[in-house]
Amino acid sequence: MLKEWRLGQRYLLWVVWWLLWGGWAGGCRWLQPAPPVERSLLASRQLTRQALSALGQQRWEEAVNLAQQAVQTCSADLHARQVYAEALWAKGFRAEAIRQMEELIRLAPEDADLQARMAQMQLALGHLAQARQYANQAIERNPQLPEAWTVRARVARQLGDLRSALADYHRALVYVPNHQEILLEVADLYRAMQQPERALATLHRLADTYAPGEEPSELLYLQALTYSELGRFQEAVDLLRLAIQRGRASADWLYQLAQLQMAAGQLAQAHQSLRQALALDPAHQGSRELLGRLESLQAVQNAMLR
Repeated sequence: MLKEWRLGQRYLLWVVWWLLWGGWAGGCRWLQPAPPVERSLLASRQLTRQALSALGQQRWEEAVNLAQQAVQTCSADLHARQVYAEALWAKGFRAEAIRQMEELIRLAPEDADLQARMAQMQLALGHLAQARQYANQAIERNPQLPEAWTVRARVARQLGDLRSALADYHRALVYVPNHQEILLEVADLYRAMQQPERALATLHRLADTYAPGEEPSELLYLQALTYSELGRFQEAVDLLRLAIQRGRASADWLYQLAQLQMAAGQLAQAHQSLRQALALDPAHQGSRELLGRLESLQAVQNAMLR
């Protein structure tokens, strides 16, 4: 659940922010402008805008074709090449996307944004050494680039170096203090480091980035798990119940709610939650087993009361 929330629309958010705003706000990048190039550049820009629109609507094949036409129209337009690489990546042509990024970096070796994006792609492919190398190069060129610090933090975490990961995450937060995805990953890292108090503080900080009552159910779910790690079971129950009400009920969440309710001494409520879980998924093994144990416990308690 946490992993799904993390990945979610990460690619689309990156394209919208970096390629559309980051790229066009500073003007189109191109090599050695000359009058003959300007005419083809205008045509390339139009095709690139269309490719970006197709990317935003997840029309991957159309985006690839439009971006390829843009590059063919003006090979000096680096922004068109960048969109082409992203379209290839989205379509699943990862090796070709990497080749396009390598060519981009060769043409613009001082562009830290390109280095950081390449680091992200290498990390997605599981190439940790290459991802760290490109992240380091991006940081050397622009130490204030949060994307570079973030990808280096993710590499460090996958390598098991949790302290280095935490340091890099916090360096990224210096430049984007309310970045929701980074705050979420920091909270998860604190939980992995068995520091639930700091995890909870980070989750509260993350919750403050949303309007009251608009916190996503996944955030409430994580807060509930962290409260349970602190032994604060009633607060965990309240939050998880709210998460279920606000989101969509699932057998897994109802099963976890039942566990928390039992820890809080709410056996009748736990019984009800398990019945709801099994109504959604009759084959849910955890709920079936826990319901059996709960009914045995209730039978013993009833016998003692007679």
